[in-house]
Amino acid sequence: MANIRNFNREKEKRQISYTEKLHRHKMSFVYRVVLALVIVCALVAAGYIYYRNHKYESYDVLSSQESVEVVGTTAVRLGNHAVVYSKDGAHCLGSGGKVKWNQTYEMQSPMVAVCENVVAIADYNGRRIYLYNDAEKLGEVNTTMPIRSICVSASGVVAAVLDDSDITWIRAFDTNGETLVDFKTSMKNYGYPFAVSLSPNSILCGVSYMYMDMGEVKSSIGFYNFGEVGQNQVDNFVGGYDYADTLVPYVQFMSDNTAFAVGDDRLVFYRGGQKPENVANILFAEELQAVYHNEEYVGLVFLSGSGKRLDVYNASGEKVISHPFDMDHTDILFDKDRYLIYNERELYIGTMDGIEKYNGIFEKSVKLLVPTGKSYQYTVITKDSIDVIRMR
Repeated sequence: MANIRNFNREKEKRQISYTEKLHRHKMSFVYRVVLALVIVCALVAAGYIYYRNHKYESYDVLSSQESVEVVGTTAVRLGNHAVVYSKDGAHCLGSGGKVKWNQTYEMQSPMVAVCENVVAIADYNGRRIYLYNDAEKLGEVNTTMPIRSICVSASGVVAAVLDDSDITWIRAFDTNGETLVDFKTSMKNYGYPFAVSLSPNSILCGVSYMYMDMGEVKSSIGFYNFGEVGQNQVDNFVGGYDYADTLVPYVQFMSDNTAFAVGDDRLVFYRGGQKPENVANILFAEELQAVYHNEEYVGLVFLSGSGKRLDVYNASGEKVISHPFDMDHTDILFDKDRYLIYNERELYIGTMDGIEKYNGIFEKSVKLLVPTGKSYQYTVITKDSIDVIRMR
């Protein structure tokens, strides 16, 4: 019996020893995994901090294609492409300078409206509108009345302000030229439509009106719904805001449910996918020089002291950053969490959290800077070439 008990005790000891070794092995494996994860996270964090704080000193030219500048042309961004237009025609350039489409026409005062990757081109006082995206022609619209201004949506719907003597029409067309909806305005009843903007999905339309009241020029912003909600409303009108003490000549949709308006002394944000409501009012006293925006940010450039200041707001009306600068600028571009201020020879890149990423010069005279969709990589349209550059 003693031998049996000793044997059982030895067996139990061996089992305990084996269990302990197995446990230690498992714990050792867990420790190694945790340590590896900690090291990886530390490396990722270090890489992010380096990337976030890294300042670029120059750039590499990844590709370059010669081009000949035509006098009288203007270039605008169309998504990650560019549209170059003049009185004689327009063409779209992809990354690397490849021509995506070309349109000839004869216009006296061409107007261009862009929404995401859709562009509308028309002549002031003309009666034809050309519709394109960044790949192909979408259609043409012919009007029976002179065109005063246009705007376009991402779905290809175009709205035009049409002059009819004492009455002004606002009419929306599809890419086939068919009228989707229209309503008329007059100085007596509504005022003159100074600016028009469509939401990207074509459901909402915002109109900035100017009108006379007791000998004073005043403003109002009206919103129209072309969907089911607006069908039971007179002229599809779903709401408006009056501004008796200032002029508000600028209205623009940032997304399907967010719009903003800019006046002489204020920036106003509206939100709502069916009936936009006023959600933020920012008043200012300084002289406003320019307005820039994309789907996420609105930038206002003020003359400030001996220089300028860029104030950037998000879609909720919150100020993200205020950046003083003294360089002459021809354009400001928002690209993800970055803003780019540039002219023909100088470029400044900053982030929305206040980090300077680049402050230097271009090697060539630049007309337009276009994001490529890749981080810190841009298409640069110069007077004699189309270059793709990457910051380094």
